[in-house]
Amino acid sequence: MINYLYNSRDIAAYFKWAGVSSHQEKEYLNYIFQIGKDILAKPLTKDYDVFEKAVYRDLYYLWSEGYENEFSDIATIAPKGAVSLICDQEFINLESYMKLLALHLIFSRNLPYVHINFTGLMLPLGLKGEFVDFERNVVIACETLHLMTQDVFAQPFDLHLGIPDEMLCLCLEPEFRKSLSTHEDFRKRFLKNAASRLQELKKTSAEIQEKEEKKKQRLLKRKQAREAAKAEKEALAKAAKKTAAKKSDIAAAKAENTKKTTVKKSTKDTK
Repeated sequence: MINYLYNSRDIAAYFKWAGVSSHQEKEYLNYIFQIGKDILAKPLTKDYDVFEKAVYRDLYYLWSEGYENEFSDIATIAPKGAVSLICDQEFINLESYMKLLALHLIFSRNLPYVHINFTGLMLPLGLKGEFVDFERNVVIACETLHLMTQDVFAQPFDLHLGIPDEMLCLCLEPEFRKSLSTHEDFRKRFLKNAASRLQELKKTSAEIQEKEEKKKQRLLKRKQAREAAKAEKEALAKAAKKTAAKKSDIAAAKAENTKKTTVKKSTKDTK
């Protein structure tokens, strides 16, 4: 049986199809490179930097050709004029799709299977061959990519008997899955890093909040001081105004008394 080894374009296509975010790409790349010889083409297992550059280069090529997410045309994954390596040439889109499913099961260690109805794949994948040939190519793809099928009761289902028009469980072969279990699950490391990062963000957020609170307190004290100074100034101005008014009243009263005294004297002198 042929053991298919994935290339950089396969990995890049999975990133687009699965919607792997940019901050997670490094974790995925480290994990796939760690598995290395079990699933990766040998030239890509020699140097991580070379592998990383190849994947990012293919990410750009896929994007430039219109393959951006799971809703994009599956036919754009394989380069123009590419030769099918697993399936018949007319079923190259099936090959691309099956590789995506296989990689999804490889990356999702806690995912035991995916539900799939093979009968309904021909139209969305744009396959135009005979259904008999389609069934044969599905079997070849599953065998090459270390995939097996089970019915809804978790019992092995032999695709050589034909493809039923019903949901099947597509999963990795037990031996192949076991070989992957010897490698560290990058998702656990990612969750651990994410939790650590979250704690750092919480700590930073608490520090920022504390600084903001202190700033608010300082601004509040300044405002209160300004208001107190303003109130004191207004009180002094009011008191000064009151004093001035009182002095004015006293001066007016004195002037009035002086006037009255002058009038009295004038009256006496006239008499």
